[in-house]
Amino acid sequence: MTSFPAKWQGRKIGKTNKKLSNKLKFSQFLIDILAGRNISSEVEVMSFLNPTLKNLHDCMMLPGIEKGIKRIKEAIASNENILIFGDYDADGIISSVILYKFLRELGLNTEVYIPDRFNEGYDLNLDFFKKIFSQSKYNLMICVDCGTNSLEVQKFIRGKRELDVIICDHHIQSVDLDVRQENYIIINPRIKCSNYPFKHLSGAGVTLKFIIGILRGLEDARKKKFSRDYLTTLLDLVAISTIADLMPLVDENRIIVKKGLELLKRTINPGLKKMINAVVKDKECIDEYDIGYIIAPRLNAAGRIKNARSSFDLLTAGGKVLDELLNDLNSFNEERQNIQKKIFDEIIKSNDFDEIIKEKRIFIEKSKEWNEGVLGIVASDIVKKFNIPAILFRESEGKLKGSGRSTDKFDLYGNLLSCSGLFDNFGGHRTACGISMDILSFETFYNNMIEIALKKIEIRDIEKKSFYDLELDFKDINDELLKEIDLLKPYGISNPQPTFVTGDCEIVSFCYLSEEKHVKFKLRSAGTEVAAIMFKIDKNVKEKIKAGKKINILYKIEENIWGYRKEIQLVIQDLF
Repeated sequence: MTSFPAKWQGRKIGKTNKKLSNKLKFSQFLIDILAGRNISSEVEVMSFLNPTLKNLHDCMMLPGIEKGIKRIKEAIASNENILIFGDYDADGIISSVILYKFLRELGLNTEVYIPDRFNEGYDLNLDFFKKIFSQSKYNLMICVDCGTNSLEVQKFIRGKRELDVIICDHHIQSVDLDVRQENYIIINPRIKCSNYPFKHLSGAGVTLKFIIGILRGLEDARKKKFSRDYLTTLLDLVAISTIADLMPLVDENRIIVKKGLELLKRTINPGLKKMINAVVKDKECIDEYDIGYIIAPRLNAAGRIKNARSSFDLLTAGGKVLDELLNDLNSFNEERQNIQKKIFDEIIKSNDFDEIIKEKRIFIEKSKEWNEGVLGIVASDIVKKFNIPAILFRESEGKLKGSGRSTDKFDLYGNLLSCSGLFDNFGGHRTACGISMDILSFETFYNNMIEIALKKIEIRDIEKKSFYDLELDFKDINDELLKEIDLLKPYGISNPQPTFVTGDCEIVSFCYLSEEKHVKFKLRSAGTEVAAIMFKIDKNVKEKIKAGKKINILYKIEENIWGYRKEIQLVIQDLF
């Protein structure tokens, strides 16, 4: 076995049943890849490779859902006015869309409010709630993708029955909640009292579960308003929310995204269909890349640059207005890209990251000039480049509003809890957060987080590591292996595209492409030749490329289509 660099780490494969390969008619390679992802029994393998809707968990296991369904039934019986309050990102927008269209189909008087990121910030705030409460227009408010930690609102309405609140959320609970409160109902798989078997649904995933529960509990006359496949038609949007919010693509999320991607090709949503026709190149092979890098950024762009209502309107409207809305989103996305690049370049130019990595292990900065709508994705760019956590703030009128991103090694949300007394508001997940606080608290927060990062993050944790599934011989790479690898799609968080290593590969020939930014190879190992390509090469890589030289490679396997020609091609991630 070849000795590979320490930064190339193989996934640990536990004991595998050698008979499983023959029994299931799959190669041992596929069985071992799955075992490296803790999928080893016959039931687990077949469930993962053949995800079906019948394997979704029972929605009635969600905490609070029975109370929520009962409250909706009351709203139906009394023909109440309902306000949906949704977050301004793609997940919150989609949650709002599917619930709004469902409740309207039921005949309920329903309106939607998407807060302004810049003027109102994240989550349901007390001032807004008091305003809605005083108007006495609505009997019920449903908050989607937010609301779990709105403790001030929960306390304010305790005992008041003029306006009830239902929360459909997936954020970690960070405050002490009274889950028994009758007029503040929380449906969230991640609150502390939850026994729901899967904790990582998107906000729209939780909202979908709520819709399933409501529909299941309706009398037959009302159920007839909906087609038999109604719930299935929602999966394209919920799949987008799941990928956009970086949820792990395992368990229920794998089922939702797999089925949602199939549905995207024939979506019945007019706005989504128009977007796909305009911006997706291969309409017949829409995949997770198209969602993550083409569709979701456009839905997010409105909330980052102006107001997210444009994205909501695109997914709920029809007719000629769709062209104008799509043009707006494309324009917002282009502006977002320019602003993002400008801020990132400014940060790189103004800071010595070698020193920051050595002395601080975390990057925290603020500016009065930055657009707060893009700070999360700029922080993500910093994490990708330097592999350290990053938190960026916009300063305005003595207040800071910011976003953070982190690595798998550093629980950003968990470590922020120790500083929560400094915040006006905060929330998030293990690798992402949103924070608002007074400028006077910044220095204390800054010093505390550096102290925590220095304790929790070792220098060795910062070195970027690449994980591979198996070591392969070139003779084992063929069409059958590629077909089996494709069974693992869709790829994403917790289910990455399989990566392999091969040692002692001879460079038979090579040629540079696109002004020497990329390089194509013909490689030989143990008498078998394969085609390979490596993108965005640097000076260090060029120094290792020479005809006849032996190299070790870390790579993915893909099908390269060029005109009418198809061939298997290795996409090299690293070499030495």
